[in-house]
Amino acid sequence: MALIAFCTIKGGVGKTTLCAHVASAMADMGKRVLLLDLDPQAHASLVLGLESREGPCVAEALGARPKYRLDQVVVASPKRPTLFIAPAAPRMAAMERELFQWGHRLQAIPRALKTLSWTPDVIIADTPPSLGAYTEAVLGFSDLVVAPVPTGAFALQGLGEIEAAWRDVREQQGGELVAVVNLWDRRTTATNEAMEEALKDSTVPVLRARIPRSESINQAGLGYEVVFDTSPAAPGVEELRALAQELAKRVGLR
Repeated sequence: MALIAFCTIKGGVGKTTLCAHVASAMADMGKRVLLLDLDPQAHASLVLGLESREGPCVAEALGARPKYRLDQVVVASPKRPTLFIAPAAPRMAAMERELFQWGHRLQAIPRALKTLSWTPDVIIADTPPSLGAYTEAVLGFSDLVVAPVPTGAFALQGLGEIEAAWRDVREQQGGELVAVVNLWDRRTTATNEAMEEALKDSTVPVLRARIPRSESINQAGLGYEVVFDTSPAAPGVEELRALAQELAKRVGLR
């Protein structure tokens, strides 16, 4: 069982979009996938088919005195039989302060997973665009952390902060941090060349995949769906599935 986390400190870089599509693509590969939605905005939960509701959220299975076992929180995806979701909720923003004050917060994820009665093939985690308690807890337990890097000005802003936080939390305990280029536009050749040149100096390995800007991906997200279901032949679909394959290979998922 491997945990892949999507982390960034910048909003609008496509973190949740990539996370939801990778989770869906791995489920389509026949893997049992558990998505931990730790972003209080709950967009990953919505995109994967869960309507806003008043039921338990993933944060209530974390901390010193969890209100629920993870088994009581996880719900099945309505669209993919091997995809399961530990949903987020807006109230998690306030709950994060309590988790931050807990001295064992870096153990929050493995402790919660012990209350799950089954074993996923892979866990995918979406995190808030910040370095708060939820992100720290995920950084401390992830086998692979994926930092989306958008094409354009200030593209690498924030990557250094994620790398520093990851190294600080991991303390040489293993795991891997990688960057993935998102919102790639083939028309902006000069920007792309500058981007590739800047990435050469990055101390974070950069994945091969280049996820393009795609109106079909945007429209799917606006409808709280993944593009695999709305426009399976659209630009970006092949690249998103290739990203899932590349990440699966990195964590030894066959």
